[in-house]
Amino acid sequence: MAKARNWTRTIEAHGVTVRIFERRPRGPIWREVKLGRAISDSGKAYTRKDRKPLGHTDRDLAETQALQLCKAIAEQRLTGVSPDTLTLAQLHAAYVREKAPLLSEYRRGEVEKAFGLFKRHVGAGFKVADLGKHQAETYEKAREAGSLVTTNGRHGGKGVKAGTIAKELGVLHAAFNWAETFRVNGRPLVTRNPLRGVPLPEEKNPARPVASRDRVEKLLQQANGIDPTGGFRTMLVVAWATGRRLGSIVALRAADVLLTRDQVRRALAETGRDERLAAEWPAAIRWAAEADKEKVEWIVPIPASLVATLAAYIKERGLVGNALLFPASWDASKPISRETCYYRIRRAEELAGLPHQTRGGWHALRRAWATMRKHMPLQDVMEAGGWRDPVSLQKAYQHADAKTIRAVMELGEIDEAANG
Repeated sequence: MAKARNWTRTIEAHGVTVRIFERRPRGPIWREVKLGRAISDSGKAYTRKDRKPLGHTDRDLAETQALQLCKAIAEQRLTGVSPDTLTLAQLHAAYVREKAPLLSEYRRGEVEKAFGLFKRHVGAGFKVADLGKHQAETYEKAREAGSLVTTNGRHGGKGVKAGTIAKELGVLHAAFNWAETFRVNGRPLVTRNPLRGVPLPEEKNPARPVASRDRVEKLLQQANGIDPTGGFRTMLVVAWATGRRLGSIVALRAADVLLTRDQVRRALAETGRDERLAAEWPAAIRWAAEADKEKVEWIVPIPASLVATLAAYIKERGLVGNALLFPASWDASKPISRETCYYRIRRAEELAGLPHQTRGGWHALRRAWATMRKHMPLQDVMEAGGWRDPVSLQKAYQHADAKTIRAVMELGEIDEAANG
């Protein structure tokens, strides 16, 4: 008579494998999960296994339990916990793991800063489902008072303004919105953004200075003394002429500068745009999507003065193809750092005897560019400067100016002397 064989099944679901088996025929059923490879004390590699008895002999029930275990393990691997008990730290880890590869280095830094501060405020183990208006309001007060500061000591223990706090809470909003749509086995990480409907703080008198032409000319006079290579001076010219963000400027490569009509036409065709635009654009710059805040690629014409500046700069440095226009001094494959750029513009201000503009720097040039063009059609200014939101352009970048305000007040003025 043949010896009875022990029953065994392998259940695979959600990328997880669970084996169920009998140690003896018709005996109690066990389950086994492989935990991965490990090294023994003797240096030998082996597979770690977790074995536990199920406490019954029902094979159908054992298969159902194995499927449930596969699902639970899959959720655990993705989030570290069941969605019902998701903590702030676990959401942070899941967001970074899944989303970080799609974010810029700067944005990843903002994510780490916002989550780091908020975890210190409410605790890393705080349940996401329990977050709400109270936690957001107390966070705002702590940041304003200076009792909750970044660990790098950048603000010296001083409180920060509403705009900074709104930006930090906005990062958390984005992460919670993502968690609503990211699903594990058909279930979202969170059922609802816990901060939805909570108003973000607003600065009543935000500092958004605009650089004047005189200021920029004085900065240019000091530029080559700070950076003899001409890179800093060329960056200032590009910023003043194009109104682009610093992040987009430092990411420029030689191939992005289209100095002939034929290059412009070819770039337009490659990106699916109307080639006929080249008839009006003898030269242009292709602004890469990777360096754009909205991840949009733009091809925009540039003025003749900038064409001459860039052509001379590229020729003098022998830049071709994917070579960065403004590389780091220590590694030509990496763009110059934001810290270096801000140091240089601050140093130029000091040498030129200019007072420092609070929250000015490179962004003051972008505001100046937008303000000088506020009399032009909004759609054209947005396309040329790289804005997708007209509200942002008009509210944060285009400013009132003394000459226009006076013209507004003098419109329709009555000459009392002539009517006396």
